[in-house]
Amino acid sequence: MTKTTKLLRRLATGSQNLLADNLVGVYLHGSYVLGGYNPAVSDLDYIMVVMRRLTVKEKADLMHFTTEELLPLAPAKGLEFHVLLLAHTRHFRHPMPFDFHFSEYHRAEYFRDPEAYIEGMQGTDPDLAAHLMVIQQQGQVLTGLPIKDVFAPVPPAAYWQSIVFDIADATKQILNQPTYVTLNLCRVLAYRENGAVLSKQAGGEWGENHLPKLYQPLASYALASYEGDEDLKTVDGTMLDHFGPHLLIRFAHECVSVAVDASQKGGQQ
Repeated sequence: MTKTTKLLRRLATGSQNLLADNLVGVYLHGSYVLGGYNPAVSDLDYIMVVMRRLTVKEKADLMHFTTEELLPLAPAKGLEFHVLLLAHTRHFRHPMPFDFHFSEYHRAEYFRDPEAYIEGMQGTDPDLAAHLMVIQQQGQVLTGLPIKDVFAPVPPAAYWQSIVFDIADATKQILNQPTYVTLNLCRVLAYRENGAVLSKQAGGEWGENHLPKLYQPLASYALASYEGDEDLKTVDGTMLDHFGPHLLIRFAHECVSVAVDASQKGGQQ
């Protein structure tokens, strides 16, 4: 049994035990369901849907379970999850409200002051439109009700706004995470061209064939790195050395400009 299989089983049973009859279901999205999951470079993404808001104690118990039982089994980039209310998932709005959230990005913040994190981590997240679109199209039910009974359709315009928002600072981030950002930019452009909701891996494959020839090697290099077994810090450093910052920034700038221009003209409908 792989670590990821153990992780999914523990997530399913632990969620059921912790949330009991408040739990509607746990739904997988991201690279795991899109076919690009690689434990060496991926995270595991999921949405937990509940009937009523979690209490502070329930959130604390959930975080204890997450950090003590799930994170030791997590892939290289950790876990990312949102807790959403059924009343919200059945009636889509953008940006979507969330009752609780955790990701690798917030790990240090949580451990620095768990009580403050638990009390303050709620609000709205424009990224959720993209996550919910993936669930609608290719999501997997880990436990709970069928997707069609839980999630309202995501308008294409909301999905487009969500993925464009996600690349807004790509010109800065591409020097820190060239592999991830390059593949992410490719899949945004792919959606603009043909409306396909792709994984980062599939986005890179699209980029190899459809980007301007100057940038196709970026997609190929990022894709090979993403599919390999080396840790991301190593491959990111190698990619930056190989292509240099100027080309990476130029690529990101052109991609963001194309996406923003499309948004101003009405986006991807």
